[in-house]
Amino acid sequence: MSHVDGLIGTILAKLRNAVIAGICGMMAQSLLMAARRWFGILPAFQPYLDLQHQLVKWVGAEWAQSLSWLLPMVSGALVWSSIFAWAYDRIPGATVIGKGLVVTVFAWLLTGLVILPGIGHGVFAAKAGAGAWPALLMLVMLAAYCLTLSLVYAWLKRGNTGQPVN
Repeated sequence: MSHVDGLIGTILAKLRNAVIAGICGMMAQSLLMAARRWFGILPAFQPYLDLQHQLVKWVGAEWAQSLSWLLPMVSGALVWSSIFAWAYDRIPGATVIGKGLVVTVFAWLLTGLVILPGIGHGVFAAKAGAGAWPALLMLVMLAAYCLTLSLVYAWLKRGNTGQPVN
């Protein structure tokens, strides 16, 4: 096997692991979202629905319908998980959980300072009218995704050898 073949194999394995871990993270987050709906937690705060409405304004109704389901899949299962996989060894944290927590805080800051204001909720959803609860909800949702992503990626990276994931 040539050096190029080995490099391509390594890149494809990293991408495969990232996508699998990203899908698992999305599943964990989706379970929490379903529980949130079931228990009626912050029913007036619907950032995903608000993002869909914003998509209609940005790209038009025809594209927004396709993007509304495609965007989370591409974002969570491919983009963010691939960035995570590429940066994994550089992410501060002595353990897999530590790395997941660092990424959670980063994602929460990005969401609170950029995404939520971008869809009209203000910094950390201050305009949502529910105090700190929306920001806390976003932290929990992002922690579900990021911690699951970190745990599954580390397990796959180790090649499922049964070695402890630290």
